[in-house]
Amino acid sequence: MKVECITNRIDERFTQDTAARLKRHISMGDNELDIEIGKEYTVYGVEFWDNCPWVYICSEPYDEYPKPFALDFFEITENKISSHWVLKSQDTNNNKVKTQLVFCEWADDDSFYEKLVNEDEKCIKTFESYRKIMNIE
Repeated sequence: MKVECITNRIDERFTQDTAARLKRHISMGDNELDIEIGKEYTVYGVEFWDNCPWVYICSEPYDEYPKPFALDFFEITENKISSHWVLKSQDTNNNKVKTQLVFCEWADDDSFYEKLVNEDEKCIKTFESYRKIMNIE
């Protein structure tokens, strides 16, 4: 799956409801997000927050892990999902449902993303392996 950035800030293109939903998850003030308008990104996973999709992308080629961005900031340029994604849906501690489309190791380990961000060597190698595959899928 590929997406192209169409905006990198919460601006007038969003309805009031959409802007309010985004602001619940993003603290950016008048700043821009770390994504480039017109640039295409590979999506490494999808997670639903408030029943809306957030895509995990690497905003820079040297990023060691993907970061979540609301799909509202993008246009889907290639809608074929990765053949390595699985659907995971589970209840959370705060009586919400967490739904993801991610690769198996991420889906099977509730702390995979946290470990990846904290530079767990095994998680880094796993992500890098899938990253190479998904970049050419």
